[in-house]
Amino acid sequence: MPTIVALVSREPHDDLVRYLEGVGFEVRPLRTPVGAPREGVLVWLTDHERDEGSIVATIRAWLGVKPELRAILVTGRPVRLREAASDAQGRVILLPAPVFGWQLVDAVRDEGSRLS
Repeated sequence: MPTIVALVSREPHDDLVRYLEGVGFEVRPLRTPVGAPREGVLVWLTDHERDEGSIVATIRAWLGVKPELRAILVTGRPVRLREAASDAQGRVILLPAPVFGWQLVDAVRDEGSRLS
């Protein structure tokens, strides 16, 4: 069964969706993390308008207590979002923007290998 990737971004990223699907992921594009499936990996391409506290709170709520969930935050401000990853038991990866599709593939696959 393919890994589910909830790809969250305010802007559409059709090329990225096709790329991720082309390497075998089941991608569910979303404009907001609210309502993201509670399975697989949440990949959030954050924007500058959203405050860090809101991002951290949203990621923590999505992860909850399900140890198999993972999140990847792509951000132009990784240092300011360190708190999102600080107490998530290694379930959050921060990637500095911009990011290439292959970097996301590597991050998702790396996280998938930790699930075993």
